[in-house]
Amino acid sequence: MTNMPIDFFRALRSAKISADEAQKVVESLEGHIAVKISEANASLVVELQSMRKDMGTLRWLLVASIALTAVAGTIGGYLAAVLP
Repeated sequence: MTNMPIDFFRALRSAKISADEAQKVVESLEGHIAVKISEANASLVVELQSMRKDMGTLRWLLVASIALTAVAGTIGGYLAAVLP
């Protein structure tokens, strides 16, 4: 695997572009790529946040269901022991 920024910098230098200018171009390109990746991932981030919220809701419902089952079992056990 090649290191793209270094290879790009070297290509710019071989094209007789000064080191400072080549560095600025590479940094600009890296910034542009970072922005494009963020834009491309924006919908995925929103979907992930939504899924986390849904998982929190499901977790709460599961805990509530277990708690109600335990309460119902306790009441049923008590009634079975008390009633003839």
